[in-house]
Amino acid sequence: MKVEKDNVVFISYVLSSLEDQQVVGQATAAEPFGYIHGHQFALPALEEKLEGLQVGDTFDFILHPDEAFGEYYEDNTVQYPLKAFQDQNYPEELLVVGEIVPLQDEDGYPLDGIITAIDGEFVHIDFNHPLAGKVLHYQGKIIDIRPATAEELLQGVVKGINPNMYI
Repeated sequence: MKVEKDNVVFISYVLSSLEDQQVVGQATAAEPFGYIHGHQFALPALEEKLEGLQVGDTFDFILHPDEAFGEYYEDNTVQYPLKAFQDQNYPEELLVVGEIVPLQDEDGYPLDGIITAIDGEFVHIDFNHPLAGKVLHYQGKIIDIRPATAEELLQGVVKGINPNMYI
């Protein structure tokens, strides 16, 4: 069976930033990443690179920001007054660098930002994807492929993963 539309694909992989070789994501053979191919449940460029591979095949490729999580935009960073968080009774233990802050845009849509600094009066928040602007190196292996069930196709969720069967 090949990686193609409407198949559930399980992969193990290591994802690293090409610039500094830092591992930024991974899935092991014991706990693989599973997705329904051809429905954009994974990065479109990842799906494109895996198309046609078979169980046991390995992969090793680079994705540039425009193929992955986009460019990093400085104007996606903001400073919020610390007092605004205090006035909203935001838990103080969650106001730490690296913590994800759930906020809303002016239309009420949820936005998640990452606290990058707190300097007395302001909380600095970055709304860029954590991997924005990075050139990414994917290395991995196709662990299993099977047809998606009608329920999986309807719901877009892979069902019945038994990680132990992929060791």
